[in-house]
Amino acid sequence: MRARNEKTRAAAPILGVIRSITDSIREQFGHPSTLIQLLARQPDARVNLNEPELCIHARSITRWDQLGGASGSCRSDVPRGVLTGWKWGGESYHGFLQERAEYASIGQRTITPDWTCDISDVHGFSGSKSDLFAFRSTDEMVERNSRDMIDEISLAKLEKNLAHDQIRIFPDRGASDFFARYQWDGRLWLMNDGGSHHFAAAKYIATRLGRPVPLMGSLYTYSLNGAAIASLRRDFEIFVISDDPPIANAFLDALKAFKATWLWHDMPRPFGATRAILLPRSERRSMRVAAELRDAGILDLGSHLTGLLARQHTSQEMALAATDVPAERDHSPGGAQ
Repeated sequence: MRARNEKTRAAAPILGVIRSITDSIREQFGHPSTLIQLLARQPDARVNLNEPELCIHARSITRWDQLGGASGSCRSDVPRGVLTGWKWGGESYHGFLQERAEYASIGQRTITPDWTCDISDVHGFSGSKSDLFAFRSTDEMVERNSRDMIDEISLAKLEKNLAHDQIRIFPDRGASDFFARYQWDGRLWLMNDGGSHHFAAAKYIATRLGRPVPLMGSLYTYSLNGAAIASLRRDFEIFVISDDPPIANAFLDALKAFKATWLWHDMPRPFGATRAILLPRSERRSMRVAAELRDAGILDLGSHLTGLLARQHTSQEMALAATDVPAERDHSPGGAQ
């Protein structure tokens, strides 16, 4: 038995060399052996894009309008939409930069001045002394943290809360607050500097009294550019994998072994531990990689973005607010935070 084990150990390095040579030959003939082994060995390469738990913090919204905003390049002078990639150049596998103008326009921002809504339309805030991530509704926040502000459901209590000087959506207080809506989400947010508890209390009381409280301010509407997404999907298969260094490095090694062309960019918050992978449809080996990723259950980002566009369309159709003031297009990417 001992002799058999010693023979097995002695043969292991030889078998490893034979396997490596075999894999290399198969890679040359179009079989991505290293990638297949990686996907089987590293289930953590698979990620999901589950939305954060429902809450009243504007930062819980995934900023899809900022997709592709950070390049994989370490150069600080690389503009938005210039991606880092890898390809086989005949004698070596090397990095390259490729510009995709779609990323400069994938997120659109429209500003509507003097936009009106009712206080009951506001879902949440951008700032508060309370942890906005901890509450599913503004009512829940004020019931738990500010009972004294809603201890009386009356017009007098409503007016007292609305009079709080940190509610700055009103023109006589500088109107430094504004509204925001992300069309793939659909909810309305008050982007505020303070006054969240008094605002929530006023909303709480007004709703129970059936009392309208009209508000007016600038509305920043963020949306996704369907034409830009369609253009990217036309040229690339797009996936999302883990950005954990061992997995990312192993993925690079696997595609290097297969001599496949690919590009990548970071994902928006809160998906900072992931990266988008773009595989050119014009290259046969890249498409073989795409097939293996799909078979392995790697998330199809292109399909996900198309789903977001469908949600955006529904949100736009369901929008109840309208304004006679024409919206002003702001072409700056990302826009206000």
